[in-house]
Amino acid sequence: MAIAMEIYEKIRYYREHTDYSQRNVAKILGVSRNTVKKYWEGQTVPWERKPGSGRKNEVLY
Repeated sequence: MAIAMEIYEKIRYYREHTDYSQRNVAKILGVSRNTVKKYWEGQTVPWERKPGSGRKNEVLY
């Protein structure tokens, strides 16, 4: 699930302009610490998706 751009931008803002920890930012924004960690450095962005697992959604009869 992708996060809203607003949340991503806030994570990046807190990273650049405050000395808050990832844990504090997660509490402030109401997201998991893992979500904050994922976007903290800016190497991962919500508008780029990783390729899927390749699983098919076919129903076998």
